[in-house]
Amino acid sequence: MTGAHRPAVSQRRVLAEIREAREALHLTQKDVAEALDWSVSKLIRIEAGTVGLTITDLKALLLHYGITDRDRVETYVTMTKAGRQPGWWSEYKNTSSPVFLKFLGLESAAFIIRQYQMQLVPGLLQTPECTRSLVSKSTGDPEVQARRIKLRASRQKCLMDLDKEHFFILDESVLHRRLTDVNSWRAQLHRLREVSRQSNVTVQILPFEAGWTDGMQSSFELLQLSEQADDLFVTLSQPNGDLFFDDVTGAEKAAQFIRIFHRLEDAALTPGQTAEFIDKMLLKPAD
Repeated sequence: MTGAHRPAVSQRRVLAEIREAREALHLTQKDVAEALDWSVSKLIRIEAGTVGLTITDLKALLLHYGITDRDRVETYVTMTKAGRQPGWWSEYKNTSSPVFLKFLGLESAAFIIRQYQMQLVPGLLQTPECTRSLVSKSTGDPEVQARRIKLRASRQKCLMDLDKEHFFILDESVLHRRLTDVNSWRAQLHRLREVSRQSNVTVQILPFEAGWTDGMQSSFELLQLSEQADDLFVTLSQPNGDLFFDDVTGAEKAAQFIRIFHRLEDAALTPGQTAEFIDKMLLKPAD
């Protein structure tokens, strides 16, 4: 399934285009809701993607915006139907928040993923032992632990998609913050080296000697969903839960964070130097 037809991308593009059509006509959400005899809250939820868009509602909006070309209408209908197809993450809808499920869909659909991590090995690069150690600290329920480990493994399958590019920058502290026993942590370091050899994955270490670089205050992940410059999504790690930024505000913030990411790339070790750095850590005797 190409990125353009993945559920999350299809839904996102349809919603973006009907919102742009409304704005091009200088209509407010209230104007449209009153004309269609809807509540304003219904249109707000539709445009925000918090409720499903039915084909009937889609056609009503297109007609109101003067979009009647048959091919264009059929394209939107096809994309809307594709957007309603369940993704692998729907398996976790009873145990994960709607916002996190949306993030999983977008992460799965993105064709470029950029991530800066200042504390932990990114979830996409963790070994099962590392993941198990982390989830066991947040819950003692074996069933919940198993479900979270399975979810993490499902997310990692995107690394096998060679059409998807991944760029990871890890603060040096990530390599020193041992989350498992010695042997399991060495396995985690080997995992970083193994994944970094893939043609679609770039791993860089931001060493202590690099000093301070603007943007180091928080871990973040950037998703690029298409070739369009503003088709971006960003999530920031926070102690009380991740912050997700989408739509217009998210695109503006994501553009800022792409510039930050490029500065971090410049300050980090090159991929080759990073490989040598990890190899030296693996040669050190175990404590």
